[in-house]
Amino acid sequence: MHRVMLIDDDIPMLKVLQQMIKWEELDLHVVGSTYSSAKALHMFRETLPDIVITDIGLPKKSGIELAAEFTAIKPEVRIIFLTCHEDFHYAQAAIKLDADDYLLKDKLSSEQLEESLRKSVSHLKFGAGDSQLEGTPYSGGLLRRALLQMIMNDADLEQARPHAARLGISWNYSWFMMGIVNIRYCAYEPFYNRSNLPLIRYAVYNIALEIAEAYEGITPFIEQEQFIILYNYRYNLAGNDAAYLHSYMEELIHQCSAYLKLTLQIVAAADRLVLQAVGAVYQQIRLGRPEFYSRDQLLMAPCSHLLENMFYPAPQGFADPFRNRLEQAILEKEIEGIRQVLEHFGREAQNRKVDPGEWIEELVQLMRGAEMLFARRKPDEDIYYYLGESRTLEDALGLAFGRLEQLVREEWMPSGLVTASESRLQVIQAFIDQHLRENITSIDIAQYLYLNPSYFSRYFKRLTGLSFTDYVHQYKMKIAANMLKNSGQTLEVLAMGLGYSDRAYFSKVFKKYIGVTPSEYKQKKQLRRTP
Repeated sequence: MHRVMLIDDDIPMLKVLQQMIKWEELDLHVVGSTYSSAKALHMFRETLPDIVITDIGLPKKSGIELAAEFTAIKPEVRIIFLTCHEDFHYAQAAIKLDADDYLLKDKLSSEQLEESLRKSVSHLKFGAGDSQLEGTPYSGGLLRRALLQMIMNDADLEQARPHAARLGISWNYSWFMMGIVNIRYCAYEPFYNRSNLPLIRYAVYNIALEIAEAYEGITPFIEQEQFIILYNYRYNLAGNDAAYLHSYMEELIHQCSAYLKLTLQIVAAADRLVLQAVGAVYQQIRLGRPEFYSRDQLLMAPCSHLLENMFYPAPQGFADPFRNRLEQAILEKEIEGIRQVLEHFGREAQNRKVDPGEWIEELVQLMRGAEMLFARRKPDEDIYYYLGESRTLEDALGLAFGRLEQLVREEWMPSGLVTASESRLQVIQAFIDQHLRENITSIDIAQYLYLNPSYFSRYFKRLTGLSFTDYVHQYKMKIAANMLKNSGQTLEVLAMGLGYSDRAYFSKVFKKYIGVTPSEYKQKKQLRRTP
């Protein structure tokens, strides 16, 4: 009998998992369940389960980070990931995690869970006789992390080459170039939650791996915050090696934008580096932030150029003039004024070459002060995390403006939208009623409420449990059903009056939300009236 461990910070979800299937009939036994990532590690060491089902978005330590620690303790353990992220489909096409499955909580069925568990059991039986680490399904990831650690600890090529060979990586040449990959959080925040960050990093990494299959000598590595790309090459006088790496990184940027809706920030050292120097150069670039005042997504140059910029401490009281102007713009609800103050603050920092870390601290203080003007709103701590991680001025300004714009626009919302869900819906329903003959979208209502469209879509889904499109269709179909019952209008006139120019499409939508076609519905109502 195989042992199973369950991890989810949502305690009701743990109960659902335990009750969803008959574990014993599948020759499985749940040896423990916990909502805490810290307790999970302790429980894992005590019970040594064969299969772990874990939520990805755990607080403090993500499910992906836990999985890495579990496999270090017991390399043959099987992992099944859970997620509840509504935009997970962006990553689904790109992710090939070292896991047997990843399941969406809100669509999870007992059949899906059983199928995933059978897959895990099959892997366990298939690999039962393998005692060597190289034979386990997670060995590639573990060995790759170990190799990256060697590189960061200044290992030379002769030391690292045998470890690389075990992974099928051929480092035949003496020279390396290096790229460092980061996410621009301004593009990340509208689509994903902070809890999904480890998952999304792995999605980017797996796209990088897939692209690298077509580029000889290029190897991506990832370990928590470290995400680097190494290019092993033979130096030639033609000087086209940098262009080759540049082409790879441009493709990575494009694919991540297409699949994940993400903007990447990459800085690359286009030098002839020996492997032993890679770790030191990585640290210099991470600390020096040479890309901070650049607008380019891909900054590629020799180390001497990347690290030649000198940054200076922020002058005493540097942010004070901007603080008063920013607060005034907020109180006057001047969105464009807020943008101008922030952009001026950024330009002044760039002109003075203010140290990026110090400038971020000044920006955070400006933001904290500004948020105090919105007494009803709790500070969004995720934004401050993203600001601290921002690698460019442009990214930080985008985050700051996005947050303040959101707060100001919410202040403009009708008072009913801020008090209770019923009155919030009344405002939205009134807008739908006024535009019944039109094909309204979430963008239309967002503009009406002075909200960012992506923010409104997430807000509305939390409020009703439906997408705005589904809600409008459902709302109109209830009106249609009532009119079919009480009015003598033809189907064509009724459809046109509700914004559906095509009768066939109207009938299809009606059946989806009412359960029968308009004709069938009308016939049933007439039969009931017949004495």
